[in-house]
Amino acid sequence: MDLRPFDKAMMTDIPNYNDYLKAYAASGTAYTAVHDGRMVCSFGVNLLWPKVGEAWMLTSHHVDGVPMSLTKGALRFFNHCATTMPLKRLQITVDARNKVAVQWANLLKFKQEGVLEKYGPSGSDYFMYARIY
Repeated sequence: MDLRPFDKAMMTDIPNYNDYLKAYAASGTAYTAVHDGRMVCSFGVNLLWPKVGEAWMLTSHHVDGVPMSLTKGALRFFNHCATTMPLKRLQITVDARNKVAVQWANLLKFKQEGVLEKYGPSGSDYFMYARIY
């Protein structure tokens, strides 16, 4: 996948990041979105404990070509997870420097709860977001 800069940085900043991704995919719900034969993103939800999930996503440069479809699909996916898992809370963390991801989290109806100082692998601050069902 042709990862965008913030996603590509995770690959270099976290030793054995591929092992983390394999564990996420094996222990939760995971999908890859493809458009015109190209991987757009991989994403999923893992339960932290009953009724509380955490979503994750890796994006390629191809997301820029399908913003509306991706947003509508993500809204449906998160609503589907809320009822089938079932969830009372779904959370995400977003690098505070990633303005596009911050805007997207808001579009997806996540509410910012706070700042996780020095949370990122490179020491950057992250925002904690959640959807409460």
